[in-house]
Amino acid sequence: MLTVELNQGQDRVEIYVDEEGARVLQHLLDVLRRRGGHDHLMTPSWAGTELTEVARGQGTKLMHHLLLVFRGAPQEGS
Repeated sequence: MLTVELNQGQDRVEIYVDEEGARVLQHLLDVLRRRGGHDHLMTPSWAGTELTEVARGQGTKLMHHLLLVFRGAPQEGS
């Protein structure tokens, strides 16, 4: 499970993960670190498979699209 929600009242983004979601997120971050660039994570209703559509927080808005952007130098070969 990997769920991204916006808490507008607190001006923050909340990310909810379980073990599988943590592994997926870590893998995506590792790939971005090696090759650079960006990746899009989306819910099924936005033609994705990475994010879930069940809200976990209270007073939050479910986000259907998460853009991960790596701004460092790629670490090719590591």
